[in-house]
Amino acid sequence: MTEAPVSQGTPVSQLPSRLGERWIRRRRVEKIPDHPIVHLLRENDAATLIDQLSDHLGTVVPHVVLDVGSAPAEAQRQKSVQIRTLLDEAARGLREANSWPRIGRLRFRRYALLSWLLKKNLSPTNLTHAPNANTRQLLREYLSSRRPRRAKQQSQHQAATWESAAQNLPWYLFVLSLAFFPLYYAWWVRRGRVTRWFMRQRYLSPRESADFPSFAQRLISTPSRWENAEQVRKLLVHAFLTDLADAYARRLWRWRWVPKDCYPVLLLRNLGDGTVGKVLIRLFNDVRNETGTPDPLLIISSGEQPLQDDEAPSVPINLDNWPQKLQEARRKRSNTAWYVTLRVADEPAVVDDEPGHALGLTNLPLKHSRMLRRVPILLVILLVLGGTGGYLQQYYHHCGRSWWPWTNTDLWSVGDECVGIADSDFQFSSDIADDGLRERLTNAQRRIAEENTAAKDKSDLDDTMPYVTIVYFSTLTGRDPDSSTLDGVAAELEGLAQAQAKARLDGGVAIRVVLANGGATMKQSERVADRIVEFAARPSEAPVVAVVGLGGSWGETGRSISELGRNGLTTVGTVTSADDFPNLSKLYHQVGPTNAWEAEVVAQHVRNLKQDGNGQPRPPQTVTVYYSGGDIYSANLAMDIQRALGNSTLGNSIQGNSVQMKDFRDSIPVDSVQCGPESLAFFAGRADRFGNYLSAVRDKCVSVDNYPHLMAGDDTTKFLLDRQLPDDVVLDYVDFTGVREQQSTDGLVGRAMLAFDAVDVVRQAVRKVVDGQAELGTTPLNGQAVWYGIARLSEDDAVIGGISGRIDYDSENGQVPERKAIAVVRIVGGQANTQVRMYCGNVQQQIGPCP
Repeated sequence: MTEAPVSQGTPVSQLPSRLGERWIRRRRVEKIPDHPIVHLLRENDAATLIDQLSDHLGTVVPHVVLDVGSAPAEAQRQKSVQIRTLLDEAARGLREANSWPRIGRLRFRRYALLSWLLKKNLSPTNLTHAPNANTRQLLREYLSSRRPRRAKQQSQHQAATWESAAQNLPWYLFVLSLAFFPLYYAWWVRRGRVTRWFMRQRYLSPRESADFPSFAQRLISTPSRWENAEQVRKLLVHAFLTDLADAYARRLWRWRWVPKDCYPVLLLRNLGDGTVGKVLIRLFNDVRNETGTPDPLLIISSGEQPLQDDEAPSVPINLDNWPQKLQEARRKRSNTAWYVTLRVADEPAVVDDEPGHALGLTNLPLKHSRMLRRVPILLVILLVLGGTGGYLQQYYHHCGRSWWPWTNTDLWSVGDECVGIADSDFQFSSDIADDGLRERLTNAQRRIAEENTAAKDKSDLDDTMPYVTIVYFSTLTGRDPDSSTLDGVAAELEGLAQAQAKARLDGGVAIRVVLANGGATMKQSERVADRIVEFAARPSEAPVVAVVGLGGSWGETGRSISELGRNGLTTVGTVTSADDFPNLSKLYHQVGPTNAWEAEVVAQHVRNLKQDGNGQPRPPQTVTVYYSGGDIYSANLAMDIQRALGNSTLGNSIQGNSVQMKDFRDSIPVDSVQCGPESLAFFAGRADRFGNYLSAVRDKCVSVDNYPHLMAGDDTTKFLLDRQLPDDVVLDYVDFTGVREQQSTDGLVGRAMLAFDAVDVVRQAVRKVVDGQAELGTTPLNGQAVWYGIARLSEDDAVIGGISGRIDYDSENGQVPERKAIAVVRIVGGQANTQVRMYCGNVQQQIGPCP
């Protein structure tokens, strides 16, 4: 190739600037730039240029100096050996360069294997033996040679100690040690990155071989004699450049993703026509043209004359215009596409009073790089510390914990309670003291888990059956395990399981129930509601379509209803009865009566009371309503009762101040009790305050005959009364489930019927949505779809059948049942006898006069 015209030779001291050091130093780009093959020309002492550049690069830039001035061999095989010898020397020099702080240690995995195989120079394998048997043994030897060896200075005593320790290994460790290397070899041959590269590169037609051992068989059998020698030499160069490019690849899983500070440099001395250096230069040029793969190697050579070639460019090439001409030359497969000449001026004579033009040592700013190279180590340390801290936090401050930190991630501890969403392996309230109640709770939760499995199996067998998730959100733990709260929850869990079974067997819907605990009095329900929203947003084959239960009329429950409704989740309460709850969310429904309707039934019961011996109605002269002003349920029920009593025709004796409202916070004042049969004391508080209510009556009135007529709201259950009601004390209390409307669900009593009805309402809504669809999934099943389905259930004045009473959502807001069944039950303490005094609402057969 002709030399680029230069008006004056470049001085030696300006060589780094003339080269721009953009190829010696790393250019600040993510992609590896194209590097030319720079040929420095000087008529006098050209070899000194390479020595001066080597001194200038010092130990900062990894480089190696090769003398390529010898003549190329005539035989193709010997010429290949010459090229391999030069590349071996270059690989060793770059690998041993002190470049770790700047670019990391350079490794030549592909080239080392290729060179090792070519050095074998074996005769072709006799086909009478097992195919590739010798090759496979050679490959095992190569892998064994890569194992770290002990120092030669190791004493015989130390060697004997190692041998003795190996012999005393347990048999299973010994077997494992024998099996490990064969397994590693099998993986390395088939899936190793190096062997896969050999089977995918373009030289020597690797696809003609069945696998890598077959290809390696060709490499060890003197391929320069039996195959195309030029292809062998190009494969050597290609492997050499690929290893260098791999060292500069950006991979997040190793520290070498850190930007490199410089590129490796190959310095060639005595390059000229008729030298092996020209063969090597042409190989680098052709491989880069043919593969198109960028590599980080910068080649700088020196000689007296440029390389002669028939392909003379129309425009002289220099360092300034070479990048613009490269792509065209590469596409034409020019054998001088990467070749650029640069004339260097002779060194001036050195005189005593004029200092020499010393190049000095290159200086690269490494603070930035060193800091970045410590970042991965710091990140690993932080990840280990953070992961350990997170694991300990998860283990010691997380209920339902196990050794695996990813189990029950939606549960957390608040005080002595475990709140959140549980999976099937965790059971709430499994540590309460009451053996009977604990067994009832655990059995109910176990049965729900079994029904979940059955629902999943049913869905797998029948892809036309909708498969949905219902979250049961309630108070699954309590401060007092002997209270009626957990007894009611156990009943609701039993109702859930039976509703699941009915839906799966003849209801046309596979239902999975997930349990979520809002804590005692639903104190943690707002946080749990947020977690339910996140849980519902996760992809699942059984989408969350509704939240049932809701744990009663608490202030936190109301805020949870609002949060769930804002996120499109339909809610169906079981014992929630506060009048304001329907106003919190349009997606809220309930299966129990409202406080307003309960108050009307209570007022009617007061009118029906008979106190004289002739059996004539004689309403009480005074009514005292005890309530807790800080409790939404209690205050709302008390106000409704006061309103209902004021609007009722009780006679002149029960007007104005005769209806007394007593707000108690800590305890009921004894002096507030009105004794005598002509008085009525109505307890509108929570069940855990019922004992205080009875104590105040007993302390004030002393004798049973002097007791007022005692009455309590729906929160007071028979479970509590059987334990706390004294002998011969008569009490009337309101019961939402006092009479069974349907007899098809044997075994369900109390709140179990409400839970069954809540799930069944959701089931019917799901069927309403999917019925008539040409294909399941046409309408996505979610909270809004179920809300729409519930609205359609009440079309044409339809009534939803329920075992706790018929459910008619044809009310003003369409969210609460119209005139839902309510019973007033009389119980006598000690005898534990019960009698239904009234049964009113939208029922098949009423008992007693009803409003």
